[in-house]
Amino acid sequence: MLEPSLFALSWRVTRRRLSGSPLAALGALGLPVLVVWLGVVESYATAAKFFYFLLPHVFLVAAQDAVRSDIDSGALENVLFVGGRFRGYLASKGLALAVAVSAYATCLFALISAWGLAAGAFEPRSVVRFALALVAGLYYLAWAGALSYLMRAGSNVLAILLAQSAALIGLVLSTTSRAGLLDYAATGRFPGLGPKLLFGALTALLPNVVVSARLSVFTAEVLAGLVLAVLVQGRLARGLEIRHS
Repeated sequence: MLEPSLFALSWRVTRRRLSGSPLAALGALGLPVLVVWLGVVESYATAAKFFYFLLPHVFLVAAQDAVRSDIDSGALENVLFVGGRFRGYLASKGLALAVAVSAYATCLFALISAWGLAAGAFEPRSVVRFALALVAGLYYLAWAGALSYLMRAGSNVLAILLAQSAALIGLVLSTTSRAGLLDYAATGRFPGLGPKLLFGALTALLPNVVVSARLSVFTAEVLAGLVLAVLVQGRLARGLEIRHS
């Protein structure tokens, strides 16, 4: 069970880290700027599609080096964390990060929804798409957090982005055939087990694809992956030993 005092400490540390991170600031400001620009030069509908698809990456950018820096810096050796309390601190830190980024995402959703209502273009299903974007974002936080037990200096986020780049190249190449994964995903119907497994692998690397709200099976995959990542983090935390001076 999380201790309120540890969560309060984690909240202060998380706010300080996010406010002092140029990459986090870029991710936080870059998305709304891009969305507004698309709304001006294209349409609200185009801007909204990009918003829901890219929103999970705000969570990913915020998850850079979530744990390893605390381990290597010796911060967890503080007497505050004796008796294994450092594990509670790490769990609280992950929760604080999830709350902070989710709150920011909710503010952005409120703004884009108000824009849509004013333009008469808001769709009720946008609420579902936003909820799915949150799930995908939390999926990123959980897996990037697990990787940060092993990687440092933002390399956890870089590893995910590189894997996504490779997957997207394969996805683009698949469109050269008469019917590729993009075509199947657009309709939500897959002709056989092979394409379903391939798209499932893509979803594991790029959970953003579920925000279309047409892929319920793959949404369940993302939810299961989120739970698995949280369990993996718990296992890594239990295996972590810190010597206190």
